[in-house]
Amino acid sequence: MLIRKRLYVSIGAAGAVILGGLAVHHAQSSPAPNPALAAATEAAPAVPNAVDVSREALGNMNLHFATAELQPLVRTTQVTGVVGFNAKRLAQVSSPSRGRIEAIDVVVGQHVHAGQRLAILDDFDLSDVRSQVAGAQAAVADAAAAATTAEIALSRGTELLGIGAMAQSELERRRAAVASAQATLRSRQAELQKWQGMRQRLQPTGSIARSGESSAVAQLSPRDSLGAVVAPFDGVINTVGAAPGDIVDTSLQIFTVADLSTVWMQANVPERELSEIKEGDAVTVTVDAYPGKQFAGHVAYIADQVDPNTGTVTVRADVPNTDGALRANMFATANIASPLGRNAVLVPDEALQDVDGKTAVFIPSGAGHFTKQIVRTGMSSDGLTEVVDGLAAGTRIVTGGSYWLKADFLQNAIPDEG
Repeated sequence: MLIRKRLYVSIGAAGAVILGGLAVHHAQSSPAPNPALAAATEAAPAVPNAVDVSREALGNMNLHFATAELQPLVRTTQVTGVVGFNAKRLAQVSSPSRGRIEAIDVVVGQHVHAGQRLAILDDFDLSDVRSQVAGAQAAVADAAAAATTAEIALSRGTELLGIGAMAQSELERRRAAVASAQATLRSRQAELQKWQGMRQRLQPTGSIARSGESSAVAQLSPRDSLGAVVAPFDGVINTVGAAPGDIVDTSLQIFTVADLSTVWMQANVPERELSEIKEGDAVTVTVDAYPGKQFAGHVAYIADQVDPNTGTVTVRADVPNTDGALRANMFATANIASPLGRNAVLVPDEALQDVDGKTAVFIPSGAGHFTKQIVRTGMSSDGLTEVVDGLAAGTRIVTGGSYWLKADFLQNAIPDEG
């Protein structure tokens, strides 16, 4: 044991001698320190996190400010499409029956009201129907008179029975006669209503007579056959498919009436953009014809299949068009705003600046003093960007003109030469 310890000591002493020699050799062979190299290798000064701006410079920068707000996060998808008619309010108007067009009262593009006459029709069925109405009216009058006579006879019989001048059996007969007469009256009234309904369908009330027409047209006799084709609702005449003298029937489309108070904007949305879009999402529509004007609507329909040729899905928006500015077949741009179901700190895009490869905002922290704050951003939509980290809601930041602060900041960060 003693021998081993000595051996360790001997080896340690020899190592010390060798290391000492190496140290002496290194000291003798190392060059003298270079002052210039030492200065170059010194650590660069830290980039400051603030910038001070003089009052005069502030006036030239024209800075604007905003507050970072906690708002519902909304994703905006921009698509292009075409404005079209609302198919639920687009009517193909045909003749109520077979007949001859006597006159056309409207032209393409004309605004019409519900029930307004569009054409006069020499209705081949109307003459017979009007005769049937007249006959039914006479039958109702006769039945009503018979019912009245029977009721009077029953009333008189009741009085006679009371004084012993009539048998009970006769009174019962008269009571049965009243019931029969009333039943006949009801039957005749139902028949009249049937024919009147047919007449109304062929010749709506008030559809023929109008201001300035001759009395021969305005005052119809029971056998007159003039009927009318009328507008089903308020709208605009889109097409006229007949002319005076044409023979028409119920299968021939004579007019197209479009209600333009609401239009459809249809777009083909790429499949990858579809995940957040849902029915009811707000839509803002713009068209080249009205620069700066926006039309608000909502998503009303999303197709249940993808077009295999284009990889898109049809999305339709209902857009109110009370002033009639939007026309069918206009090309349009739509921004679909889809809420994502969560809140986030949002700042205007113009507040964000790239400083040394990092995203930053500038926070006013005193007169002419601004602090640079590095932030981490998320999604951007409709001029706003989500701040995921680095900025609290309610913080006041610079928006417009923040690039001037960035430029001043970077200039101050460059060390002076000399």
